Amino acid sequence: MPRNMQLLKQVRKAAARVNQTTSDPEHKTLLTAADAVFNELFLQDDPQFYLGHLAYAKRMLDEGRALVAAQGGRLADQPPLRDFNANVRVDVVMEEVARATAMLVEVVTLLEEGRSAAEKDYLVRLGDWENSLYQHRLDATPNPADTLAKDLQPEALLAYLQRKFPDWKNLKLHNFAPLAGGFSKKTILFETEDDVNGPQSMVMRAEQGTNLLGYEGSDVTQEFYTIQLMRRAGLPIAEPLWLEADADQLGMRFLVSRKAVGKTQGGNMGSDEPVSPRLIDSMFSTMIKLHEIRLDPQDPLVQKSHLAEWLHCKTVSDAQRYCSVEFLPRVARNLGIPMTPQLLRGLKWLQQNVPEVDEPAPIVHIDFCFNNLIIDKEEVTAVLDWESSRLGDPAEEISWTQKSLDPHISLPDFIKRYEAATGRHISEYRIAYCKVMKCALNAICCLSGLRILEADDMAHITLGVLGLRYMALFGSQFNALIADAESVRGK
Repeated sequence: MPRNMQLLKQVRKAAARVNQTTSDPEHKTLLTAADAVFNELFLQDDPQFYLGHLAYAKRMLDEGRALVAAQGGRLADQPPLRDFNANVRVDVVMEEVARATAMLVEVVTLLEEGRSAAEKDYLVRLGDWENSLYQHRLDATPNPADTLAKDLQPEALLAYLQRKFPDWKNLKLHNFAPLAGGFSKKTILFETEDDVNGPQSMVMRAEQGTNLLGYEGSDVTQEFYTIQLMRRAGLPIAEPLWLEADADQLGMRFLVSRKAVGKTQGGNMGSDEPVSPRLIDSMFSTMIKLHEIRLDPQDPLVQKSHLAEWLHCKTVSDAQRYCSVEFLPRVARNLGIPMTPQLLRGLKWLQQNVPEVDEPAPIVHIDFCFNNLIIDKEEVTAVLDWESSRLGDPAEEISWTQKSLDPHISLPDFIKRYEAATGRHISEYRIAYCKVMKCALNAICCLSGLRILEADDMAHITLGVLGLRYMALFGSQFNALIADAESVRGK
């Protein structure tokens, strides 16, 4: 779980980013003040300065007590100032500093700087002691935003395109627009115009500094070949144009596709716009077409894609067993996720309760929802984000996709329609098992977001939404889902 200071570091970084881009004077004033407060919180998180400040106060108090006694005075009796080790909480030390300050005020009350050189020297040094606290507040703790790689700027992209395509004469770049959202990849829309091609609309999908998912498909090079493979198979896919595997070119590896016509209209929770029967038909036909694709192990594109890892899985049961026994535990280990009791229980349950389904394992997208569909005129024009795809059980796709369509079609009706179109039988137990599988996937993803927030200053604050909100929504339902699966297993 991220510590308080690590979470505040992310908030400070986000506030700094907004301060760099806003032109509103009032907002800039508020954000500058907020940064000063954040800086103070980070300074207070380190007790070393305050321990030294307190130790000096003790010496000054002893010296002041002696000066007061030399003048025939006496300080009020007080409990002695406490000693602390380096692991003490800063707020405890600062309480003692405040008590030392009050005791030193009494010393100053009883001294007169015009009476002796010793008293004057003492009061000057005492002022220096107090000023050291104020000066410490001017020490700038590193702002995480300053440690991040600079965002890709349009000038850098234009220079890259001119190097890569020297024959694109009079090349111009327009409408450069990084998109918000997206936990694992950065998406940038841009348009070009040149004498050879005329106007073109493109999309860059770039790796980010942190690896959230840890899948083979998170590697943008393997995802590029998977996209080529899916487009060649006839799925609606934005045309992949090129892969840039040299991160030195722009500070990241990325792929570029032609921009598909249309837009996304929601997320994995559902659509933000009305959903017509025609759109549901299009989503159904696209999903079924995906599940009907069969991979040729000798195909060079298949071998270059991350789907090659799954070729040994001949049946649905093979794929689900491999996913639960090998794939998911390996992903969790590689991401450095501390195992939790419910995640471990969920993985063990999945391994011990794989449905016996002796039919070919199809390709499943895993996140076939509105956030990954480009839609135009009530038709799916492109399916996005293939890094999580693998061989598996269509029941997993059905249960997740139907959830986003729940106001428009029930799960029984969805299954009935799918069975009529494909000839597959999707049992109630398979659906229930796949919901547990999806819960494990979601839990790993959410826990990875929290781990990255804790460990990596390069992390984006939006991972907080993933780990702090989505875990409660999608990744912590093992008890109920396992109970549901066990209740229908014998049917």
